[in-house]
Amino acid sequence: MGDLIRSKGFLWLANRNDLMGVFSHTGNVMSLEFPSRWTILDSKAWEGTEDMKFAVRKDFVEPWGDRRQDLVFIGRDLKHKAIQGILDDCLLTNDEMAMGSDGWKAVFGDVLLDNAMSDDSSDEGEE
Repeated sequence: MGDLIRSKGFLWLANRNDLMGVFSHTGNVMSLEFPSRWTILDSKAWEGTEDMKFAVRKDFVEPWGDRRQDLVFIGRDLKHKAIQGILDDCLLTNDEMAMGSDGWKAVFGDVLLDNAMSDDSSDEGEE
């Protein structure tokens, strides 16, 4: 695939639909974090003047807002088609996309709901 030196970007995962994934790799160090929600879930995207909302929504694509895969690969002799094929294999299928976020939660789970449910069940035995 070539000599990959650095890669970084944003990830949208079905089991973390509301959280923005931030990916970074350089050399033999990699990080994957979910530090915040997507901008579409920020009140500024929905409140204020039309100009203010437009400024926040300028990069939105319906119906998902700013949720997206946005990756950059830096290196030498990179094989674009090979990398693209590997990444395409990671995407949801058309049938999976058609399920929408509620279907994804049912089939793939949801990190926020799953954590909340496990916290609730552990609290029940503490009374």
